[in-house]
Amino acid sequence: MTKKAAHGPHVNRSITPRKPAIESVYQGKLMRSLFEVEFAKALDARGIAWEYEPERIGGGRYLIDFYLPELTCWVEVKGRFEARDDLLLPLAATRLQKERGERLFLYMKTRAYRVTTKDFAALSHDEFWDAIQKVPEKSDNLVYLKRENHEKRGRRRPWEPDA
Repeated sequence: MTKKAAHGPHVNRSITPRKPAIESVYQGKLMRSLFEVEFAKALDARGIAWEYEPERIGGGRYLIDFYLPELTCWVEVKGRFEARDDLLLPLAATRLQKERGERLFLYMKTRAYRVTTKDFAALSHDEFWDAIQKVPEKSDNLVYLKRENHEKRGRRRPWEPDA
């Protein structure tokens, strides 16, 4: 059994039709589910600034539910985990970490997870609230540092002219 299967969220492969989420408006934002509204209220109760679905991330163009700008992290709120999420969330986590130095979490009704490039690290809800508030040390600009290191090695990109 892989680590993801042992510790990650269970992928729902049920063929029974699922109940549609109930959309609702909270603080002037149309949210796709009441669970997202509940999560936004929990953020407000803790005094955590948030943005709702501000942009699509990665090649899969995944629309992550919440961005917490002061905590440099993103949170996907899910009532039902699907195969698409199992594939696209780690890809989005990779892009966020490499390009921005930001973290990605998955918040579900019974558990939460830190999404990494390789797996889903299970957290209790209490551990989740502690983890998001531990802001990691951020290097100045990860993209700039990568480019600088690339240039120091004397390599050029194929589309760059010869020096």
